Amino acid sequence: MKRLFFQFLYELKSAWRGITRNWALSLSALGAVTVSLFLIACFSLIGYHTEQFASRAESGLRLHAVLNQGLDEAAVQQTGEQIRSLSFVDHADYSDKDAELELMIQEKGDAFSVYRGEQNPLSDAWFVYLENGTDIEEAAREVGRIEGVETVTYGGQSTLELAQLLGRVRIAGYIGSGLLLLLSMYLIYNTIRTTIYSRQDEIITMRQVGASNAFIKIPFEIQGMVLGLLGALIPFLLIAWGYPRLYSGLGGILFANVFQLMQPSQAVFWSGALLFGGGLLVGWLASFMAATKYIKAKR
Repeated sequence: MKRLFFQFLYELKSAWRGITRNWALSLSALGAVTVSLFLIACFSLIGYHTEQFASRAESGLRLHAVLNQGLDEAAVQQTGEQIRSLSFVDHADYSDKDAELELMIQEKGDAFSVYRGEQNPLSDAWFVYLENGTDIEEAAREVGRIEGVETVTYGGQSTLELAQLLGRVRIAGYIGSGLLLLLSMYLIYNTIRTTIYSRQDEIITMRQVGASNAFIKIPFEIQGMVLGLLGALIPFLLIAWGYPRLYSGLGGILFANVFQLMQPSQAVFWSGALLFGGGLLVGWLASFMAATKYIKAKR
């Protein structure tokens, strides 16, 4: 155990020496990792909130199927059964013409209250709730083909379009962040490669005394992981400091109740896991590739 501990200290010291010897390259790689991971964390938060927003928006969308005038109760119920039998329908609620009038009064004002009673010119209707709100246009066409249905309307399409737009922004962000990650990996790869060349005499000496490839490679892999972890530190601190203040300033809600923000403790925890996990992975993968390739060349 003691021998392993001292070996680890040696490898950590060796990794740090590699960073400080090539500080300009290390700083360049560190900057790229920092920017990349910060953008990925931001777009991941945006992606989570977009999914939640779209899910809540879709659950609130419904079709308003207005029936023909003069249908008897049996015909109204038969129309409802046909609507419920459609594969994309979650459930449907009946709304008689008096309930329809009350909704109109709520939306458009008390001027329409004069139509209460026998003067009510409206028809019965069904409110149709869908399993997937993105199918609302096709669903409206299908419901409109049912006998007894006069018109079908729906609201909230602009909400879905906003969710789709945010989704496209999120995808574009992931693509851009992915390209930056590739740049980060290249810079770490280049840093490790340069470090290996600067220590080629030391590597040759280690081979002559019987050091294995794994023993020689580990400090370079640690160097890459250290760069990845350092690159994750600043984005994590920014999110840990900024997100709770954003949440508090907005009262946990962005625009409307349908767009609720993640709790700060959850956001900080998952962002930290993503950032440090991503930093470790990027740093290790780039350094592993460089060390595997160039240490073999130093035989």
